[in-house]
Amino acid sequence: MSYELILPFFPEELRALLLDPTISDLMINGITGVYADRDGQVQHIPLSQPYTNDTLRAAIERIARLLGQDLTAQNPILNTRLPDGSRVAVVGAPSSINGPTLTIRKFNRWFTSDELIASGSMPEEVRDTVVSFIADKKNGIISGGTGSGKTTLMKAFLDHIPIHERLCIIEQPAELKVLHPNAVRWEAVEEIPGQVAITPSELLAAALRHRPDRIIMGEIRNECGYDLLQAMNTGHGGTLSTIHAKSAWDALNRLSNLALSARTNLNHSFIRSETAEAIDFVLYCERDQSGKRRVRELITVSGYSHDDNTFQTEELYRASNAHAA
Repeated sequence: MSYELILPFFPEELRALLLDPTISDLMINGITGVYADRDGQVQHIPLSQPYTNDTLRAAIERIARLLGQDLTAQNPILNTRLPDGSRVAVVGAPSSINGPTLTIRKFNRWFTSDELIASGSMPEEVRDTVVSFIADKKNGIISGGTGSGKTTLMKAFLDHIPIHERLCIIEQPAELKVLHPNAVRWEAVEEIPGQVAITPSELLAAALRHRPDRIIMGEIRNECGYDLLQAMNTGHGGTLSTIHAKSAWDALNRLSNLALSARTNLNHSFIRSETAEAIDFVLYCERDQSGKRRVRELITVSGYSHDDNTFQTEELYRASNAHAA
């Protein structure tokens, strides 16, 4: 359904790549090359029929209008989504030197936690531990780098939340497919002509008035981290979110720094202690050298030491350095 919306605007060879279920990311670097992430490995895709920058730019502009946005020299950066949640990111002229840069992160399918265990992405004991945390309404973060599988893990764990609970899901862009009938999905949007910005912080404040059993934050990117900490520390348990970080411990640092950016007048140690009070567990996932995505670390958080200026954590799981199966 989603790809049919944009297929007519592309040459035949690019259409085939968009429909290829083995490709998770399609990257078009202007006219200098087409690349695809296939099974965790980035490959150059040679085309028999080259296209021009004018052709590519016209296709992207028509797609942008179809999705309710405009790509112009005054607005050269586009971040939006297709109806199935697949992400569409564009940088155009004058910023992109060799023609428009187009990256599409495809969501070919979602995986259950059983499937992730079977593929070697996650041990069964890690899944069961996190599911028990979720049942106890503990607050958690899934951390990792770009393309490490954070959103896939998030969706797999959301399936373990009791189906009768009411979820408020805040994303930018919206991509999660949630089975719960009493779930409301909200999307933060950037300011564009005719549309004011709607920030994650504004949606988070609104969520508190809509009687959520849990608040799900797609990704913590900015000062909304402070508002999320306040929500978790005022009785809203069972929150789950993702964040870019290079380790589970680093995720706590980064969340603290993002929260501090919203309230620079606050003491750094205070924000870090608020973070330790709010977060109960952190998962860290990675994509290894073979392209395999896997859970690397699981830690719990018990507090913050003002004497040592460190988070007090316990490591429950750490993967070996060997490649996942």
